[in-house]
Amino acid sequence: MNKRLQGLLIANGALVLLAGYAAGFPYGSMVTAEISGIASGIPGDIRGWHMAHLEGVLNGMLLIAAAAAAGQIAMNDRLQKVIFWGLVIAGWTNVVASTLSPLTGGRGTGATGLDWNTFNFVVFLVGIVGAVAAAIALLMAGLRARKGA
Repeated sequence: MNKRLQGLLIANGALVLLAGYAAGFPYGSMVTAEISGIASGIPGDIRGWHMAHLEGVLNGMLLIAAAAAAGQIAMNDRLQKVIFWGLVIAGWTNVVASTLSPLTGGRGTGATGLDWNTFNFVVFLVGIVGAVAAAIALLMAGLRARKGA
């Protein structure tokens, strides 16, 4: 992967990671409120904020790790762009949808009509498409590098 795309992927990964850290504050407040028995005043539930926190942290690390791995092998422009855009789309859609879920009361697990739950579901689906496309492109690049092509 060229250095420009690699750097942009690392920067996006760091931003997604920071978004995950930010989602850790409401999560931590809800855990503390549950332990103390005092209402937190934060919308959503512990499960939703836990997911938002983990989505940001794990997706941010994925982007950074994939950038490091992709920087080690030569690949054509098409594979570079699929990996870059697939991962950027996956990282941001996952952190946005998982943060909106506790804020709006939706889970994003299925289409339920014209509501926030359906919106989150569609955003998650877009992220899944990006993640799968990037994984397939990484697989192809890795196999081509193994062959020395």
